[in-house]
Formats: sequence, C-alpha cells, structure tokens
Amino acid sequence: MQEGARKEKRPQTLFGRIAVELGFINAEQLSECVRLQGQTNPRKRLGEIMLEKGFITVEQLAEIIQVQQQSLAGNMRYAEEHLQDSVMGKIAVKKGYCTEEQINEALRAQALREESGIFCRLGEILVEKGFLTSEKVIEILKLQRKELMVCTGCKRRYNVFRYEPTQTYICKYCKKPLQIPEDSDNVQVDTTLFFDEGKTQ
Repeated sequence: MQEGARKEKRPQTLFGRIAVELGFINAEQLSECVRLQGQTNPRKRLGEIMLEKGFITVEQLAEIIQVQQQSLAGNMRYAEEHLQDSVMGKIAVKKGYCTEEQINEALRAQALREESGIFCRLGEILVEKGFLTSEKVIEILKLQRKELMVCTGCKRRYNVFRYEPTQTYICKYCKKPLQIPEDSDNVQVDTTLFFDEGKTQ
C-alpha cells in the first residue's frame, strides 16, 4: 500500500485527492473528471474539467492549488503527512476555528522542528499553541474521514484514513489490534494507516 500511496503524489492525482478531501467534490465526480480527462487531446487539466462541469468554483480551484503547492513543497519523507496537514489547516480556517495567521504560524513552527529532525503533526502544534482544542482537532480528523487510534501492544498512535467502525485495524509494527484511545486530550500521532492498510476481515 505504501508504494501505491507514493504514486498518488503525481500533481494531477494529488489535485483530485485534495478536491475530495476538502469536500468540494465526491469520489464519483472525481472519477468522471478523470475519465473525461483521458478523452481530451490535448490533455486538459483536472481543475479545468471540474470548472467546466460546474463541480468547483474559481475560488475553490485556488484553494486546491494552494494546498497542492504546500504539500509538494514539503519534505518528501513526510509528503503524505504534509498533504493531510495542509487539508486540516484549510478546514480549520473554513470552520472558523483558526485564522490563516495562526495556521501559518503553526506551519512555520512545524518546519523549524522538522529542520531539527523532529516531525510533529499540525494538529499537535495547534493544540500546543492554544489555537485549537484537542476536541476540535479530532472533529476535523473525522471530517477528513480519519480516526485517531492507539496500538494495544506498542502504544503507537495512528491516524486511520477512511476509518470504518465495523473493521478491525492492526498495528504495522507489532501486529496487535488498534483501539480508539480513552485519552481524547492527546492528539499526538506517530504514523498513518492508509486505505486498506492494516485492515482485517
């Protein structure tokens, strides 16, 4: 799955993912645009097709491009995490939980720590600075279809992407089951489970 996730860093595929994660379009609309894109010659950009279909506005197009640029500018080691954090920041501002200035301050703090070899998720920094409560961070994660879970064995903490409550999830490292933590005040995350990774029947 990790290899598949890495392939999704291509700019056009990334653009579609961001549009879906920001809630501007749904997966079916994205599939339709990708199909139409394959029929165009010369090849049109996904954003252009979404505009033509009326799926997004010019303002939403600008937001998607901004998140895309932030994600591509980040450390490739944490490319997926930077994408998710950029989307989280946009949602936090859109919901009125934070200002753009607060998000930018938190992103600068994140970059400085990363230069020192310490990677922290944006949600952790926003809570640390008092810009967001842990409850708001968890609410935004749920809007991104993610659930914070902890391993019952090694205690690693995960963002489980596309979480399904009927499924059981397994730690990538010690293979013990994950559970939703009782300490909802702690939004620290060690790693992410993507799509069907770590899922059992």
